[in-house]
Amino acid sequence: MDYMLISTDDHIIEPPDVWNGRLEAKYQARAPKLVEIDGEERWVFEDQKLINTGLSSMAGKKYEDYNPKAARISDMRPGCYDPKERLKDMDMDGIEAQVLFPSTPGMAGQTFAEATDKELALRCLQTYNDWLADTWCAANPKRLIGQTIVPLWDMKLAVAEFHRGLKLGHKALSMPNDPVGMGLPRLADAYWEPLWNAVEEADVPVSMHIASGSQKNSLPLTPGEGSPATVFITVGPTANFTVIADLIFSGLLHRHPKLKFVSAESGIGWIGYLLQRADEVYHKHRHWAKPPITEKPSFYFHRQIFANFLDDAVGVTARYHIGIDNLMFEVDYPHSDTTFPNSRQIATERFKDVPADEAHKIFRDNAIRLFKLDLQ
Repeated sequence: MDYMLISTDDHIIEPPDVWNGRLEAKYQARAPKLVEIDGEERWVFEDQKLINTGLSSMAGKKYEDYNPKAARISDMRPGCYDPKERLKDMDMDGIEAQVLFPSTPGMAGQTFAEATDKELALRCLQTYNDWLADTWCAANPKRLIGQTIVPLWDMKLAVAEFHRGLKLGHKALSMPNDPVGMGLPRLADAYWEPLWNAVEEADVPVSMHIASGSQKNSLPLTPGEGSPATVFITVGPTANFTVIADLIFSGLLHRHPKLKFVSAESGIGWIGYLLQRADEVYHKHRHWAKPPITEKPSFYFHRQIFANFLDDAVGVTARYHIGIDNLMFEVDYPHSDTTFPNSRQIATERFKDVPADEAHKIFRDNAIRLFKLDLQ
């Protein structure tokens, strides 16, 4: 490949000073802070004590050194928490741009949605969106792509913050893939309509990262209690199976034909089967079930849903069933699944038999079009 790749799913490990000196005096002391507790670094916010797990910061480490225990900032690769160092790692890996998700706030702002003091939570959330724009993405706004998180507990506030995020330069909205697990309505519920109207009008995508809501409710088959961690890691990418089916059969995509969703870090190998099964169900059961759609489920998917993948040989072979225009690449830096620092080599190997124009779409063109990136 003689071009750089675009990654549509990567993560920021926030440095300790994100909220320092940015809030009003009455909030500052209660803002999230990184502290030492029982020999571990933890982010403390209200009664929440959050850690950066080792698996969230494995970039550059050998598989033999993977560890799920709490990780210290000082032990991480600098590209995890420093945007200038991130750009250096991107250059090393052949990556031109990254679409970014938060860590401490939750990938879709869950930390603040679960707070007791919602006035404080709103200001901390807004401050994060500010920091993301003026500190992290400011290192190179064309290459570091921010996504807005919004106050999920109030749609008037959410719409206002979404619009503010656009003005800050963020290119997408990050939403929980399963808000039901957070005590909120499912994505197809009328509760979210004001936000969907705003997003559709702005014509930006909505990212649904796995584990950004409740894994338990969104996995097609939830592992039983006591199952090994490797079972959860194995089936985790299928979390959006149910989510995508619900977006389609609920009529949400039918009602909002310009609304676009990204299924993030979910892989793609299973999507071909999902679409085949959904079309079959529509053909056989629409007469009695009466779903509020007028086209086959695959029609709505191809028009409005995108999915990214890391190293998915099965998905590559099924690309025609899924849709060439619906697929994008991801590096998942710095999480344990990351292809860094071998992304270009892996991409080249997996796509050696794929026509060049198809590969270019998947590794660049689709992301540039969807996120409206200022790249050639």
